[in-house]
Amino acid sequence: MRWLVGLVILLAVAALFVAMVRTWRTRGRTQAAAAPPVPVPSDVGPERGSWDGFYVATTRADEPLQRIVAGPWGFRGRGGVAVHDRGVVMTLAGAPDRFVAWRDLRGADRATSTIDRVVEPGGLVRLRWTATGADGATDLDSYYRFPEGDTDVLAALGGPRNDATPPATGDEGER
Repeated sequence: MRWLVGLVILLAVAALFVAMVRTWRTRGRTQAAAAPPVPVPSDVGPERGSWDGFYVATTRADEPLQRIVAGPWGFRGRGGVAVHDRGVVMTLAGAPDRFVAWRDLRGADRATSTIDRVVEPGGLVRLRWTATGADGATDLDSYYRFPEGDTDVLAALGGPRNDATPPATGDEGER
């Protein structure tokens, strides 16, 4: 009898695991149309600054519990940002870089929490941007943590670049 109960429990756990994987994949397929990958153009201009740290998550704008799981951006890892004349290159270890043009950048500020991560007040950098895909424009927030400090990152993300309108920066409470 114990073997039968054990087998039923094992099958229930396996079914739960399969359901979780299917749900994750389905969510990724649906979100792929909303936030398609944008490869880095060949001419992004000179690099104004580059910062390495940790990529935490990308969520729908102002919905820090709605993770975007399309592609490799559903998982935390080493990552960073590089600021260029034409836009920002977001990196994630083991994944193709993503380019965000200045016209699509809505700003950068500090944040304290996002899905599955809470840090000291203002310990995350939130990069606010718009992805244009088959579903139209989707406002997104990408969160990074820079152990070496983030003041220079925020300043670079708010500075003017060529003919583009610079994004606004501010503290998390200023909305």
